[in-house]
Amino acid sequence: MPPGCSPRSCPGGMARRVALARAVALDPQLIMYDEPFAGLDPIAMGVVVKLISTLNEVFGMTSVVVSHDISETASIADLIYVVADGVVVGTGSPEDLLRADTPRVKQFVQGLPDGAVPFHYPARELSLELMGAGWTPPSGGER
Repeated sequence: MPPGCSPRSCPGGMARRVALARAVALDPQLIMYDEPFAGLDPIAMGVVVKLISTLNEVFGMTSVVVSHDISETASIADLIYVVADGVVVGTGSPEDLLRADTPRVKQFVQGLPDGAVPFHYPARELSLELMGAGWTPPSGGER
């Protein structure tokens, strides 16, 4: 750690490395990662992907990676579960999921803007949101 950096005050990337080092020191059979690629630049992301893969190979451990980063996760995963609304909606190898024809899985894995999951969620009309429920727009040219 950098001088004067405690586990609570060190930069995010350093804190992640310290947490991983502490976990690996315990010689676990399983490590769970929660969004390990979030906020990383492409180089740091590549390092983390390689690190997870190497740890699995060298120590014979299993990793569970929770992530929205499909391409990076698929590059190191043997098996992927797609979860939506608390339910597993798809499972398989990365190749299986890329060929999936289930609408929700296909939309998520391929990053499609239109499909089973609407991008725009129902919302109140903006004028009602800003002016209140009893407000009605003026008729004609009045303002």
